[in-house]
Amino acid sequence: MIASTYPFTEESHAVGATGDGRALVLLPMTPAAATVLAPAIASIGPWAHYNFAPADLEASLLVTGDGAIRYQLTCDGVPAGVVIIRSPWLAGPYLQILAVLPALQGTGTGTAVLKWYETTAMAARMRNVWLCVSGFNVDAQRFYERYGYTLIGHLPDLMRDGDDELLMRKSLAGLVIDASG
Repeated sequence: MIASTYPFTEESHAVGATGDGRALVLLPMTPAAATVLAPAIASIGPWAHYNFAPADLEASLLVTGDGAIRYQLTCDGVPAGVVIIRSPWLAGPYLQILAVLPALQGTGTGTAVLKWYETTAMAARMRNVWLCVSGFNVDAQRFYERYGYTLIGHLPDLMRDGDDELLMRKSLAGLVIDASG
């Protein structure tokens, strides 16, 4: 039996545009994209902090049938990041990875992906959206808090001794979908 990832599907999804108008699209992960994206992701953010090996990250980007859906994020057709979503999780989906390559950080790319994630969950009448952020990643914490995510719990020593991960949730109950884009 193949694990469901409803309402997230293995197809192309236009998620919006960067602040300067470049198209952002999520595409199903491919071996070619994983080969390009894994070393780039392994060199930034929490993945570098945790010393993720590019080969291990590449292999994890190609797993199928585990209840997660893996996307390559593209900007004007060029690989620009990775999005992995587990759905269903706890009365809503779990954003396992949102990794945007440095060239697109600060351009509205993360915001566009986050809005698509939330809107997709809301359209399916899911009550919550979830994610984890590393305790040392203060910029990411502020980013998610700005969009209404609140700290639900600390996961001490989850990835390695001395490093906490922070479970965050945004309740979608009572929110209205903004179809204006």
